[in-house]
Amino acid sequence: MKKYIILIISVILGLRVSAQSAEDFLNKVIEKTKSYDDISIIFNYQMINTGAGMYENFNGYASMKGNAYILNIGGQELISNGEILWTHLIDDEEVMISEVTEDNNNSPIAIVDSFTKNITAEFITNDDTNITTIEIKENEGNTFDRVHISVDKDMNIKKVYVATPDGNEFIYEITDYKTNQNLPDSMFIFNKTLHPNVEVIDMR
Repeated sequence: MKKYIILIISVILGLRVSAQSAEDFLNKVIEKTKSYDDISIIFNYQMINTGAGMYENFNGYASMKGNAYILNIGGQELISNGEILWTHLIDDEEVMISEVTEDNNNSPIAIVDSFTKNITAEFITNDDTNITTIEIKENEGNTFDRVHISVDKDMNIKKVYVATPDGNEFIYEITDYKTNQNLPDSMFIFNKTLHPNVEVIDMR
């Protein structure tokens, strides 16, 4: 579910435009996101399932550099250099090591790219004129019912809403957004010396 951390929406002054125009705008946002050398965000995450009476609320942070990333949320830390994935269960003091595959690739860039295929996008109304919101729906498949991506005037993603067929709603609201900080490659490799008590489970 954390893989929905990067997707996009917004509304442009209540104007009605063609779906293709919204898709063009979405692609421009994605290309700008890819153009940064690195990105670091702090965000609030909510998961809601009204029918099941479920509600989760966490703060988290994430950084991305190319296909490498680190994501920390809800007591779990995912670290990847693009080839190896370390899944660090902080409270359990365990880290599982696996190779990055198509099934477990949570790279924000890979996820964003996956949401641009076989989709229809349209602008939807938003009360905040500084924010543009796009609604995305799949033409095929049932990965999600709809995604809303909210973008500011600098074309940076501010909020992502994902509704899934099983009744779950995921909301990611970015509270801090920094780019081009020259993040070191070592940041995207799990450092066991900093966690001497962690049990390593190599699943490769």
